[in-house]
Amino acid sequence: MFTTSHTTTRTTTTGTTSTPRKARRWALAAGIVAALALGATACMPPPAPAGPPDGVTAGVLNAMNRDRAANGLGALGWNNQLAGLGSNWAAHLATANGGLVHQDLTSVLYSPGYGSYNTLGENLLVGPASMSTDQMEAAWMASSGHRANILRGSFTTAGVGYSYANARIWVAVEFGG
Repeated sequence: MFTTSHTTTRTTTTGTTSTPRKARRWALAAGIVAALALGATACMPPPAPAGPPDGVTAGVLNAMNRDRAANGLGALGWNNQLAGLGSNWAAHLATANGGLVHQDLTSVLYSPGYGSYNTLGENLLVGPASMSTDQMEAAWMASSGHRANILRGSFTTAGVGYSYANARIWVAVEFGG
């Protein structure tokens, strides 16, 4: 019904010294990464429009926040940018190959527009179209990796995206912190 969760964290190095040759290599590598990120974001669809969550997205967010409160954690705030990321990924999964595959959150984290995040995480699910948001949350909480994302204290915001295909619902929850 679902796959393991995926989390990535931005890493930085400070206080390093390098020779001019190493510096050139780092500069070249940074230039290549920047060019790839720029090209990838140029092809990415825009984020979801601003607005309150609908029934499914609000239900998932509320269920996650109930579990966070029960574990002494603050609520996740709604984030339209992460909701757009989740909506696009859920639609991709529903129309791609029928399987659950995590998107490359490291590339997302280092792409322009996501610089305010230190960490990103993702929970995925596919189930019958009639599946309730409480059933979705119960499935995630029964899985250690998904539960860890929901209860990760470093995550402060989330966005939920979903898509229907072949009598099934595809859900992508994107976490940010």
